[in-house]
Formats: sequence, structure tokens, C-alpha cells
Amino acid sequence: MRAFFVLGIAVAALGCSSTPGGDDAGSDAAAPVNGCTTFEDDTAGTATITGPAGAAPAQYAPNCVHVKVGQTVTWNSDFTAHPLEASGGASPSPIQPTTTGTTVSFTFTTAGTYGFHCSVHPATMQGAVEVTP
Repeated sequence: MRAFFVLGIAVAALGCSSTPGGDDAGSDAAAPVNGCTTFEDDTAGTATITGPAGAAPAQYAPNCVHVKVGQTVTWNSDFTAHPLEASGGASPSPIQPTTTGTTVSFTFTTAGTYGFHCSVHPATMQGAVEVTP
């Protein structure tokens, strides 16, 4: 009887365990980066993200874009008032801190989802670039 009890506990423990990359419900979807769950498809053309031109904070448009490996994404914004920097997602990020000027471009050479935000308004001005092969 004791052997069945111990065997039952071992089977129950194995049934409750989880392994990285396993088939647990919900584990197949990647966690959102900076709130992005859907992405604008820019794989057929150029990807341009526009930020505010003045001091008032405003969301990037679009703030969630999808591109292919090798594509370049261009940001147009007032980087003095709204400095751009990488934030969350895959690392290392090709998005480099930008604090001056109004246009910057980065080429994405590795698949992943790369987050970005305005370092002055990180809670309201954020987004991500999803890069696939």
C-alpha cells in the first residue's frame, strides 16, 4: 500500500511540473513588449515611425511595427524633447540612444521584438519593432 502511495505522489508531481519551452497553456505566445500585441505590417515597404514635433508627449505612430530581417526602420521626431532609447524586448538592440536631431534610422539584422520609448515619457511614448526572418 505504501508503495502505491509514494508512486501516486511522484506521478502527481510530474504532472504538475513545467519545463522551459514546454506545452503549458499560454506559453506559446511571446509576452507583449511595451504593450504591443498587434503590429502594423511594413514588410513590403519602408517602415517609418513618427513621434511628436514639439514638447508635448504624444504616442508614436505607428508604435508597433513588423519588419523582416535586414529592413531599416526610420523614426521622425524631436529627439531633443523626446529622446529615443531601447526599452525591453530582445537584446542587444540595434536601437541606439538618440538625443538630438529629427530623423534616425536603424537596420534590424536579427529576428526578435525590440522595444523602444521616449526616455522623458516612458509610460506614454513607447512601442516595439517585431522582426521576423
